[in-house]
Amino acid sequence: MGTPTTLGRFAVKEQASGWGTAETSFANANFLEAQIAIPTPAQGSVQAEVMRASWFATTRLANGKGPTELSLTMPLHGFSTDAPTTYPSENPDGLLLRSALGGSTQFGYATDVAGGDATSLEVGSGESAICGLAVMAPMAVSGDYSIGWVKQKASDTYTMQRKWALTAAGAEQTPDSSGTVYGSNAIYLTATQPTPFTLEWLGSSANINYRFFDCVVTSATITLNAREQPTLAVTIKAANWENTVSGGAPSAAALTNRPQMPVVMSDNGARVVDATGEQKAGTSTINITTDVADEINFDAPQGIAKFVVTKRTVDMQMTAPTAATGETGSIDNPASLLAPGASAGALQLDAGTTPGRAFSALIPNGVVKEIQALGDANALVSVTTTVECAIYAGDTTDGSTGDVMNTPFRLAFL
Repeated sequence: MGTPTTLGRFAVKEQASGWGTAETSFANANFLEAQIAIPTPAQGSVQAEVMRASWFATTRLANGKGPTELSLTMPLHGFSTDAPTTYPSENPDGLLLRSALGGSTQFGYATDVAGGDATSLEVGSGESAICGLAVMAPMAVSGDYSIGWVKQKASDTYTMQRKWALTAAGAEQTPDSSGTVYGSNAIYLTATQPTPFTLEWLGSSANINYRFFDCVVTSATITLNAREQPTLAVTIKAANWENTVSGGAPSAAALTNRPQMPVVMSDNGARVVDATGEQKAGTSTINITTDVADEINFDAPQGIAKFVVTKRTVDMQMTAPTAATGETGSIDNPASLLAPGASAGALQLDAGTTPGRAFSALIPNGVVKEIQALGDANALVSVTTTVECAIYAGDTTDGSTGDVMNTPFRLAFL
């Protein structure tokens, strides 16, 4: 059973002291808005199968409190309502996704943009460890910003995985020769073990303030549907919890550094792009799954020392209405359905053109997971494509390699 109210506030914060020590202080920046299902926290009990002199109940002992699973769904958030003036900060959405994927870095801000072409960006002084990261650059013709993932860094030139966004008329765009390049909080798939975090749910009743700690994310789903807000749904596993009995009258959060992402449409910068160009897609879903094992240890407070990640998997699923002959792309051609294992190349998905509230995802070397499927989308024949990550080693640089370079899957908040 869940707690019988949806009123309240919740916050997430990484545990500075690591496993076993909950965070107890939360700033406004740690709070989020979401639809959250809080289970009634439970503590197990154990009963020994012993012989007794009568039919009375046998002795019971309190058992551990974990693990407990929680789930939440919310609009995908940016990290700033104003244009950033330095490297981006990590928002709570980014913290949750880093728990699922393993690593993140914040980098790439520059004020010395010097132009470029349809697939490159020139700057006055190239960042040494920029390769593999996402950047957002101003376009010369439209004045809008477009997102690119740096595949090659050579001196002061960055070459992107895919082309910059087209103009409204479909012409190729090139970066402006002046302005600001915005960097990204890049979150990437890695073998790094997660750092635990604390989730605190402050209820509307004075005796409800659940603090779940030693938490990790076990699944995350990012959904981008045309004409809808992007959403993030996560499942969280907690090894411990406590009721601090200090809830009541939760104050409203300003949420000034958590702007909601705009509705998914081309006017707001949404696009799917592969080797053949920008593709038509009605829906897109990014699925991240993390398998964790309980590390049992009776020296731990609840008998669980930590959660150990044993496997991470990622795939991206897109559904597109089928196109007429001569207008087909790689994800909407019913006459040539791709087979499992077919190469999809670098697949990039963007949402947003406003610095501080933009998002991008990249599979630099995608393969088709299962045969493309014909189906129904709003009474139209559609094609569903599921792409997963293959081994990738195509990034090159004349500087420091950095942590993001050559990783098989990446997300970015820009």
